[in-house]
Amino acid sequence: MKHVTRRWMAVLLGVALLLAAIGGQAAPDPKEAQALLERKTEQMLEVLRDEARDGEIDLERMREQLSDIILPHLDFVTMTKLAVGRHWRDATDDQKRALVREFRSLLVRTYTQSLEEYDNQKLEFLPLRPSPHEDRVKVRSRVIQANGPEIPVVYSLRHHQGEWSIYDIQIDGVSLVTTYRSTFSSEIQAGGIAGLIERLQEKNANNEVGQTPS
Repeated sequence: MKHVTRRWMAVLLGVALLLAAIGGQAAPDPKEAQALLERKTEQMLEVLRDEARDGEIDLERMREQLSDIILPHLDFVTMTKLAVGRHWRDATDDQKRALVREFRSLLVRTYTQSLEEYDNQKLEFLPLRPSPHEDRVKVRSRVIQANGPEIPVVYSLRHHQGEWSIYDIQIDGVSLVTTYRSTFSSEIQAGGIAGLIERLQEKNANNEVGQTPS
């Protein structure tokens, strides 16, 4: 009987230690999200500055470098869910994978091409504001141009599986995923999920860059 009691005490102690460990885990730190963006932005700008100094820009090499820096920190699944909206739940698993794959290709090309237009602009990060959700944060910044107005850029990040990742970007008040959502909805109404996938595939096959699949 004493042996059984000791065994249960050991089990209860183990459970108590596990709960204490879980409860003691630090909440996601939004400062880490901003630090990540600042670090990656500086790395990207360094690549762009290096290419500018070389005089002749190697676009393919630059795209590869920029992709290596930023792509691991973009949450393409969440981006696609938000862009597809309520229609996401109607898609099959294969269709969801296809949507993420094609939307990822479109976003990567759009993003890297916009960086290729870099003309010595500066990006300044602003102080963090409190977030109502501990696993979500908005990091505010602004692009400073020599011959133009400042452009506000807001990154939305979420903490998932121990890491911060970007799931939306607002440029001058316009959300990336919201911009796509209305067009995606029209495509789905016209041709269903399959129709949207086909249009994205066509656009990617033609190496087109833009804000919509039309």
